[in-house]
Amino acid sequence: MLSKLFVALNFRSDTALSRKIDGFKKRYDPKYRQRSFPHMALLAPFEVNPTDVNNLGGELKEELESFFYGHNSPLKLAFTGVGILQTKRNNVVHLIPSYCPDLKFCSDLVLDICTSFVPAGQKYKANDRQFLPLGYFSLMDNMIEVIEQIKIEFSRNSELTLDGISLYEQKNGSWLLREELISFEDNQDTFLQLQERSI
Repeated sequence: MLSKLFVALNFRSDTALSRKIDGFKKRYDPKYRQRSFPHMALLAPFEVNPTDVNNLGGELKEELESFFYGHNSPLKLAFTGVGILQTKRNNVVHLIPSYCPDLKFCSDLVLDICTSFVPAGQKYKANDRQFLPLGYFSLMDNMIEVIEQIKIEFSRNSELTLDGISLYEQKNGSWLLREELISFEDNQDTFLQLQERSI
């Protein structure tokens, strides 16, 4: 049996937009408890052999640490609007991200590494686009109230500060943190400590 994984940007939960998103999800998203941590997938879920998961995590960690080496200012992801994606089972209300060049390159790098671990003969279905979900609603839900509230709460472009990038694994129907690949918070703390010691 294959292991199902995805890689996500994790966001700090202490910013105004993070708190606004969390408050909106608590009030409107029926599946809030299952998806309450502030994150955005960098690629669609994919499957690998269980024996390859550790190697995948190691390679991702090494490449991300190398890519972000020396990057000491907080990374931010901007959002430029709200969208609704209709699937066969539900409506997904989401924020539309606008990647800076560094995050776009990072996203492409992660996609290349992850898909290289997908076993031969196993199909990987990429998403048309990535986004930050605000809520998952059944097709029967009345979306008018939700849309009106979105217009009020998310009328301006805004941004979230990245906390890190992590690998998640599906276990018994729930997504669990498998491994933190890079923590931007730790990088900043280390940088500040090194500066302090060198004075």
